[in-house]
Amino acid sequence: MCKVKAKIKRKSVVLQTIGYRGKREAKSPSADLRQARALILYKKDVKKVGVKVGSTVTVKVGRKKVPCKVKRWSRGSRLLLPKTQYPFRNIKNPSRYLVK
Repeated sequence: MCKVKAKIKRKSVVLQTIGYRGKREAKSPSADLRQARALILYKKDVKKVGVKVGSTVTVKVGRKKVPCKVKRWSRGSRLLLPKTQYPFRNIKNPSRYLVK
């Protein structure tokens, strides 16, 4: 899992990536981002952005725009499920968007 800087509805948020192929996570955080299948939006950012469960939002990481379906997750946070399976597989310079 890694944390990524993104924009939803013109507001800056931090997302956590989940969902990996194979048995293990990637060895580097940038490879972690490329393998991610879903994103978690934290509870404090859900209130800031104001997303509703069941709606579709566009997540912008760098220049990449990914339409995601909003689903419930644990303790008020939300799961953002992209329409494609590996939306960040060909993102340019992924380490630029990671939270250190």
